[in-house]
Amino acid sequence: MKDLLQSLHSQVALIITAPPGWGKTYMLLKAIKESQTKVVFIFPLRALCDEVYLSALKSKIEVLNVRTQNDYELFSQKQFQLVLSTPETYREGAFDASYVHILDEMHLFFYWGESFRERMIESFMGITSREFPLILLTATLSNELKEKLVEDLERNYQKIYQLDMGNQQLKNIPEKIYFYPKFMKSWMEDDYKFSSKQGVSLVFCRYREEVKSIAEELKALGYRVLSCVGGEAAQFISQLQQISYLDFIVATSVVSHGVNLPRISRVYISYHVENIDFYLQMLGRGGRQGQEFQVHVMNANYFTRISIWKGFGRILLKRFSNTINSLLY
Repeated sequence: MKDLLQSLHSQVALIITAPPGWGKTYMLLKAIKESQTKVVFIFPLRALCDEVYLSALKSKIEVLNVRTQNDYELFSQKQFQLVLSTPETYREGAFDASYVHILDEMHLFFYWGESFRERMIESFMGITSREFPLILLTATLSNELKEKLVEDLERNYQKIYQLDMGNQQLKNIPEKIYFYPKFMKSWMEDDYKFSSKQGVSLVFCRYREEVKSIAEELKALGYRVLSCVGGEAAQFISQLQQISYLDFIVATSVVSHGVNLPRISRVYISYHVENIDFYLQMLGRGGRQGQEFQVHVMNANYFTRISIWKGFGRILLKRFSNTINSLLY
């Protein structure tokens, strides 16, 4: 990775794809320190900037975490090796051509940037128009998105490379899969509420209101619960650091990208996910430290047909015990 950083120059872009939890950010921080390369690292979430900022400080890297436009005054007074920013606080005119630019979770620059965060697309276009040396990181790059990305890059970049360490793949395969047809959502709800379990369970919900409702239900059953929706990631991380024991995390897809979580033993995705990239990011939250984990899904994507049939059989076998436990509660 050190050699890659040092070899990048203007009009060269490198796309790196690797499974969730593969350690891309850690390896890049190490390479930044060893190579002395000047880097701007842009993250889609403020919480990710804050986490990497602490890691960079521990590694003794001269780092600036840009929170407001006023922070660029400090940047003009002192040369930082590493600058961290979100698209909203990024200012392309502040950097010369020597700064390598890294975009983390780059698929979100299109998925979110073309829907509710226009600044993500604007910053991407600003960076590419200035032809900065560029690295784009993602675990999930669909063929359709890759074609669009390469087409955009070719307007300004002479050389575009891809380093594929495992695109749209899981680093760790779940020990067990539980498959629920859509009309059996209540069975999944009974499982995370009433089945016997150890460790932390992560429940993904489609809507913000559903997150709040399920979190309150689980708290009423005596579980220790944290919840997170869009715009609350920083607050969620702060709360997470203050809790020594936790039963459940209930969240929208906001925690599926990069945010450091405790060891997740079970991942519940309580709806059918249309976007395969988001689906794999959610699955990838389990087993990130190499431990065994289970997934409870409504999607038949990614896993084999035999695995899905076995997963359906497992929920039929567990139905009786979950029903008995619900009566005991």
